[in-house]
Amino acid sequence: MKRMLTLLLLLLPVLHLQAQTDRATLTGAITDASGARIAGAKIVLTSINTETRRETVTNKAGVYTVTSISTGTYTVEVEARGFAKYQVEDLTLDVGQTRTLDMKLAVAGESTQIDVSPDSGLSKSSAEIGGVVHGKQATDVPLNGRNYIGLVSLAPGVIDGGTGTQQDMRFAGLSDEDNTWHLDGVDNSGINHQYQKVDLHLQVSTEAIAEFRANGVVYSADQGGTAGGQVEVVSKTGGDQFHGALWEYLRNDVFDAAPWGANGLLPPLRLNNFGANLGGPILRKKLFFFANYDALRQVIDQTLTGTVPSRSYRAQVATQQPGLAALINAFPLGQKSISAVSDTWFGSGRQVTHEDAGILRVDYHVNDRMNAFVRINTDHYTQIAPNGLAPSTGFNNLNTPNATIGSQNTFTPRFYNDFRYGFNRAEFLQGQTTPFPFALSISTFTNIGNPAGSIRNDNSFTALDDATFLYGRHTLKAGITVRRVQENKASPNSPDETIAYVDYTTFLQNKIDSDTYNGKVPVTGQRMTSYFGYVMDQFKLSPTINLNLGLRYEYFGVNHEVLGRGQLVDPLHCAAVICPAGTAWYDPNLADFSPRISGTWSPAAVRGKFVVRAGFGIYYGFGQFGGLSAPISNLATKYTLNQKQVPGLSYPIAPGLGVATGSASPSASSIKRRDTAVNEWTLSVQQEIAKQTIFQVAYFGTSAAHTFSDTTLNGINPATGARPYANFSTIDYRATDAHASTNALQTSLQRNINSSLLVSANYQYSHQIDNGGIGGGESDAPQNVACRVCERASGDQDLRHYFAASAVWQLPFGRGRAYLNSVSRLGDFFLGGWQMSGIASARSGQPLNITVSRSATTLPDQLNKGQRPNRVPGISMYANPRTPALWLNPNAFSMPANGTWGNLGRNAARGPSHWQIDPALRKRFPITERIGLDFKAEAFNIFNVAQYGKPVTTWSQPAGSGTSTPTNFGVITSSYNNNPTGRGTPRELQFSLKLAF
Repeated sequence: MKRMLTLLLLLLPVLHLQAQTDRATLTGAITDASGARIAGAKIVLTSINTETRRETVTNKAGVYTVTSISTGTYTVEVEARGFAKYQVEDLTLDVGQTRTLDMKLAVAGESTQIDVSPDSGLSKSSAEIGGVVHGKQATDVPLNGRNYIGLVSLAPGVIDGGTGTQQDMRFAGLSDEDNTWHLDGVDNSGINHQYQKVDLHLQVSTEAIAEFRANGVVYSADQGGTAGGQVEVVSKTGGDQFHGALWEYLRNDVFDAAPWGANGLLPPLRLNNFGANLGGPILRKKLFFFANYDALRQVIDQTLTGTVPSRSYRAQVATQQPGLAALINAFPLGQKSISAVSDTWFGSGRQVTHEDAGILRVDYHVNDRMNAFVRINTDHYTQIAPNGLAPSTGFNNLNTPNATIGSQNTFTPRFYNDFRYGFNRAEFLQGQTTPFPFALSISTFTNIGNPAGSIRNDNSFTALDDATFLYGRHTLKAGITVRRVQENKASPNSPDETIAYVDYTTFLQNKIDSDTYNGKVPVTGQRMTSYFGYVMDQFKLSPTINLNLGLRYEYFGVNHEVLGRGQLVDPLHCAAVICPAGTAWYDPNLADFSPRISGTWSPAAVRGKFVVRAGFGIYYGFGQFGGLSAPISNLATKYTLNQKQVPGLSYPIAPGLGVATGSASPSASSIKRRDTAVNEWTLSVQQEIAKQTIFQVAYFGTSAAHTFSDTTLNGINPATGARPYANFSTIDYRATDAHASTNALQTSLQRNINSSLLVSANYQYSHQIDNGGIGGGESDAPQNVACRVCERASGDQDLRHYFAASAVWQLPFGRGRAYLNSVSRLGDFFLGGWQMSGIASARSGQPLNITVSRSATTLPDQLNKGQRPNRVPGISMYANPRTPALWLNPNAFSMPANGTWGNLGRNAARGPSHWQIDPALRKRFPITERIGLDFKAEAFNIFNVAQYGKPVTTWSQPAGSGTSTPTNFGVITSSYNNNPTGRGTPRELQFSLKLAF
């Protein structure tokens, strides 16, 4: 691999390859009135923002292509000898777009042809399912928390399975670890995870985003690195005039409704979001800058709830097990009775969040054939918040500096180059304060956590150098990317121990079911280098048919510790369970070749207003980078004790038991792991149904093999009564032997940003099925590790129905508008400059996996993760009627007999559906021709629709003939979102002022 890296580095100066996924391409054919191609026609693109120009000429086939174009609005001029001049005005080019613009020239002597309404931008070059969100949408639509991630689900094919964070975004039924996040073409992920570990609001401020594209299915060979979604964010650039803004957004609890389930409490809230932008020329038409600062200050008394021991049960513990009184009394006192042993507790805890983010970008137009830029940004985030039950608190600190440099060159009208080099970093510190040095789990009650935390300082370095070559009707592209990842971490940085009891009865007997201990891990350094390459041909087979043919190769590398530390455990492939020193953590995957093929057909009879698209591709991903580090965790002491190994195991646990023979419980991983491989296919049609308005109907399907699985090995063999691997307790085992599939019908309506009315609406009906693992880093523990097929069911993120829409409408009154356009300045001050906008979303309920807590000794293999009850025939799983007070029917389930597994399937029930509408009203008050003051009022969940969380899904036997259970089974105890930002909150109002020039 060192020789491969050396070769690639030597080739970087001479290989000119072009991926340009954060830029745009314009291509097409120039013809005369008869349809004959015109060679040598001159095409000039002029940026309306910077007034910079790009030029090219058509080749012998009459075809032109201009690549690596900065996003924005352009004027296009075409000249050819013997023909009249042709001009297209206000042509919008979006991030990652290859726009086809064919132009027909009239003979010389006629006046200049001016096209002020080019086509709506039907996708005629590829078949991907995805879309663009423009900066205007990001700043104009109501956005709770002002985090651009909340807008990603406005792109076709994307589903938000949560509250609008990176971790909630799902593409084509895959994992959140399968998504790629780029800023200006380079890595902007969380590194350890693909998503950021905490909910950053301002990592890229909405005020600093020009636009972003989110592609989910059957994208071209120039995108990859993961098997899932590809999100390309483009930062704003300065222009040939100075523009700037100052703003502040204000939130206060006096404007809000009380959260559902908060027992009537309205949490005090103070939220201020303020910042500034400035951009303009340093040298006119040559050198431009853009700078942004954005800050968030938020304090809220967060609503909390949980299930805690009742007073009578505490007294019973104090009488029968006085040694456990300190444990049971660490739970706060409840206010509402559930049963004789449990109460519901309502409380609050102060959450304090500070975030400061900034970005600086400089663009240099060297000449009409060369451009360069540099961009740096950072985000500093700190939060102190309650951690479950009072008085536990946690803290998170995250800094994310990021930088990139790039250059774009036009060597000839047929040969283009784009080079990038980027740096990404995540500095993360996490921990909590808790009553005990261990976590306490009594399945009847809410868990009490432990103080274990982690320290991470992760870096990624990305170099990519790519090119486009125009040959006849072929636009040939190729590219290479080298990505180096470093992770320096200690996780956990203090012992992570959990003492677990099956339920309140075994606690009263002081009969510990398991004691799991993971010791403190020293700071280690993981390293991995990935190499990607592709070739692609965009071929104009005919005036109406385009093909996109590509082949991508991805080698993700092999993760390793920089000093050779780590203990590799793989009982399935290493004879001694522990693999010999020096064994690679896993075998390299050298055959990840990804063919991508798509075609489009736009019949001449419909004059370019209709297109049929189809495509197929194979996509690879390595999953969660941090999930590849099992050998590192084995550097610390790890054990699991239970009643089988230590009969009578009770609290306090005697010192030294943890290192007793047979208690070692290492983390294992397969040295034969495979990269996730996803087959994807799609068929879609797009129709321009009105000016600047496109309607799409699409079908797509995916089949994902070698998805992540996390199981437990070394259970008891019922025939021998012993564990297969002597001297070890249970062994957590990570592999890639799960499978997932998705089929979906997707429809969308998109109205162009340039019109006074912008509309983006998407609906998806889909079904996602898996056998426990959905992609790169998510997996459910199987009930029976010997029966993978028994886990086949709807996936955890299977949302059958999903709808998301946004709109921005500039009211047609006042100067420059359709009505009252000659009104006086005073009249325009009050009547003009009004704008309405809004976001609406609705989705069906998520799957619910109903589980039961069972002692390991009651199971054939004595592995008690993911256990499910029996289903009682003839009784509905749901309460009648379904209400928050009782969503699931406890009498529909029963306890399996000892020595058997439950017969209820995984994810057998569904939780509540959700919908909300968020409107906004904005008024611009003109101060001068260039300076104005914007006032904006936003309402989130304006109808205050109750946003229910999930019901308690841990089943226990109902008391007597009633439906109440000690675990609160089936009861919804909290609202969907207990944070003040994101989706699923109660009604909240936000007001802002922005001074812009």
